[in-house]
Amino acid sequence: MNSNNDFWLIDSNFVGVIRFYKDKEYSDKSIAYMFIEEGIIMGIHGENPPLMKTRKKIVIEEARLLWQKFLNEGWQKTYPRW
Repeated sequence: MNSNNDFWLIDSNFVGVIRFYKDKEYSDKSIAYMFIEEGIIMGIHGENPPLMKTRKKIVIEEARLLWQKFLNEGWQKTYPRW
């Protein structure tokens, strides 16, 4: 589930997908950030490429809280989708 420090979640309907990954290019090393990309699976069986909807950058501590919130809401770990 962890490929190149990417962390993936999928919702209980197997439609919504979220990717968490560390911002490796940020110059100020005193604060670490993560990107969070949200998208949806396209096609009835996911046969089409996923559609990425949003990307945001937040500090790692907030990303950890968000990850846990999604798990508590029923999201599951999954393999890379894009």
